[in-house]
Amino acid sequence: MLHITYNYALQTLCGAPHNVCNDNGIAENLPLNRMLGDYDIIHGTFFVCGLTSNDFTDLTPQQVKRYEELYHDPQLFFLLGKTLCVEHTTPEGYAQFMQATRQPPHQEQER
Repeated sequence: MLHITYNYALQTLCGAPHNVCNDNGIAENLPLNRMLGDYDIIHGTFFVCGLTSNDFTDLTPQQVKRYEELYHDPQLFFLLGKTLCVEHTTPEGYAQFMQATRQPPHQEQER
């Protein structure tokens, strides 16, 4: 079952398929997830689907294959000077990186 909240936005990817993601991802400081070509980054979770004139629909088998290959591997984002860089990694490599860079929970200062 698919649940879509009120604040999801539709963005066109390569014509027919659509990427559905939270359009407030940047404002809500959601984590960087995947690059969209050379021009944008998806913040937070997303999915790719087809779109009819008034509803979501299945992707064709060819589209499923294409987008599974495109988005299969996690991506790591990091700054190199003032440049945002992206690197493809494995799910295991991503989990190790996230564990190594996890910030300890913020604790209130005692007065």
